[in-house]
Amino acid sequence: MAMKLRHRAKFLCVTAMVAAHGGCLGRIGDPGVTPMVTPPVVDSGTPADGSTPVDSSVSARPIDPQRVTIHRLNRAEYNNTVRDLFGTRRRPADEFPADDRGYGFDNIADVLSVSALHVEMYDRAAEALVEEAIGAPAVMSMRQQFEAERLTGTVGVATATAWNLYSNGEVNAMYTASAAGRYRVTVRAWQTRAGTEDARMAIEIDGVATRTLPVPNLAAMPGEFTAEFTTMRAGPVTVGAAFLNDYLSPDRTQDRNLYVDWIRVEGPLDAAAPPPSRAQWITCDPAAMGEDPCARQVLIRFGRRAWRRPPAATEIDALWTRMRGVTRMHSGSWEDAVKLSMRAMLVSPNFVFRVEIDPDLNAPAAHPLTDHELATRLSYFLWSSMPDSELDTLADAGRLRDPATIAAQVRRMLADPKAQALSQNFAGQWLYSRQLDEHETNAMMFPRFTTEIRASMRAETEAYFDHFLRGDGTMREFLTADFTFIDDRLAALYGVTLPMGTGVRRASLAGSTRLGFMMQGTLLTVTSHADRTSPVKRGQWVLSQLLCTPPPPPPPEVEGLPMEPTPSGSLRQRLEAHRAQPACRACHDQMDPIGFALENFDAIGVRRTMDGTFPIDATGTLPDGRAFSGPETLVRLLQTDTRFPRCVTSQLLTYAMGRGLNEADDPQLESLARDWAASGQRLRELVERIALSPAFTQRRPETSMR
Repeated sequence: MAMKLRHRAKFLCVTAMVAAHGGCLGRIGDPGVTPMVTPPVVDSGTPADGSTPVDSSVSARPIDPQRVTIHRLNRAEYNNTVRDLFGTRRRPADEFPADDRGYGFDNIADVLSVSALHVEMYDRAAEALVEEAIGAPAVMSMRQQFEAERLTGTVGVATATAWNLYSNGEVNAMYTASAAGRYRVTVRAWQTRAGTEDARMAIEIDGVATRTLPVPNLAAMPGEFTAEFTTMRAGPVTVGAAFLNDYLSPDRTQDRNLYVDWIRVEGPLDAAAPPPSRAQWITCDPAAMGEDPCARQVLIRFGRRAWRRPPAATEIDALWTRMRGVTRMHSGSWEDAVKLSMRAMLVSPNFVFRVEIDPDLNAPAAHPLTDHELATRLSYFLWSSMPDSELDTLADAGRLRDPATIAAQVRRMLADPKAQALSQNFAGQWLYSRQLDEHETNAMMFPRFTTEIRASMRAETEAYFDHFLRGDGTMREFLTADFTFIDDRLAALYGVTLPMGTGVRRASLAGSTRLGFMMQGTLLTVTSHADRTSPVKRGQWVLSQLLCTPPPPPPPEVEGLPMEPTPSGSLRQRLEAHRAQPACRACHDQMDPIGFALENFDAIGVRRTMDGTFPIDATGTLPDGRAFSGPETLVRLLQTDTRFPRCVTSQLLTYAMGRGLNEADDPQLESLARDWAASGQRLRELVERIALSPAFTQRRPETSMR
């Protein structure tokens, strides 16, 4: 039965997903747009102050919120969603295919495709999650006692208080086990003594003796004899006591008999209690309410949470009718049908995708998101997960779209521990701390880079970003702060003294050789090669991630820096010779000076003054003419670069929307960046401004874009 239902469920799930991919995605997606994996290259003409030239017509253009392709939950979002939906510790999406990336992030809707393997694994995950959440109905351990004189035996006769087995034979009771499992059978009995041994009795299930034992007790003090059955089946079973060694003396003066007073059955003794989550979803009794009304109540409640909106009555009716029909075909129970319906909900596009509907595809202008769509955007932006009960309540009441309410919810949500998802998923990709997990370092050259140090570095970056996300620190200070958050292992690597305590804690960098984020081990490690630093990678990271002016890719015929068994100079000297080639100069003139400023840190972020046997020269000049002398000067130059606040705004807006930005976004991007920079560059304020922006709270129908 279970196997048939499993295959039937898989067919229904595949049908639903194919319909979504070929129907919903084909209708809502824009097949004419090819998603870009990297941001477009910005014109390198930059004023001397580092600001980005702004088209004077930008501010005059109307705000265009555009539209986001239907958004599949990525792996982090799926795991967080089932965590908050079921309270599970399972992480099923860890086994899903890796998510593609676009514009630097793995939550870009245009590249989150669906494969046949996704469908298979969604169904497998749904089955496990529902089974864990619902379990089996509670089975009470019961005790039933049968008075032997009211039973029948194969031999013997009933007395006033017992059954007298006066010859070899048995007395039986018919018992119905409520569930398979372990049961205890107790028999109260005594003997009439005769011969040289005591009466022997067997306790039996369905005629098979499980325990054989002597009965030395006499009528004045009967004994209770127990046997346990570990695998009793559910349903009717025969429970009995058998007399095994009848004896009658030759002169018939002594007669050994066995008297059975009663037979008691207890169990199941190992009945597993249903999971606590069962009561959250199974909120009615189908026997009392009726199967169909009770099922609809369960599925409406579950659908409201799983689909992140109230399901329509027609959706629930169609789902229940179909799934109940499937289970009846295979003699399934009401509960089987409910579980199958819940599984179907979890593989439905309404769960796997963040669905946003355009009421009128031909509308000429943008329209506000519904309250439920806005709640979903907010929760996946800040938490990488589903809305909580407070967002749901506001959305159901139609009160969420009020700007004051949105602002209040953003502040509440940032204070919630689930906002750590921004540190893990947004900052983890923007600042490259996620790349630590896969980064390879030469263990012979850098033995201090252990698995523990790798984890400590990532913890530092997440805690540091989280401090600026929730606190009053500004993003200008993000680049130059004289403190960080590290544990004892990383403090030893940095040569920093920590205050007393355990775990990750705030440490002062005053008097040290470090300053702000760019001198953290995370960035310095992931922008290095396994065996040496990479000024090119470090410079490219600054241009792409902090200034949003990535250099063009190298020409195909250009080779990288050749390895030298015996270096003929410092890495800087060799790179300068390399970029003397005309084909290399254009890119390297932008990247290398920035990377040279960070050469005072080796490939795992340890401070140094020598590159092998060559002294390090960390001075230089940026393409716009600004000079630096070491990493401290560089980060202060970047701190005042007006491209930095615009780039932070662009990165966060891209992540929040789950789509790449284009020319139509320029008016809103400029407005957000300008106002945020003027207000002090607190990151939490930027989050709030984005959540209130037309790009976030509205969408435009697909056809109005053509």
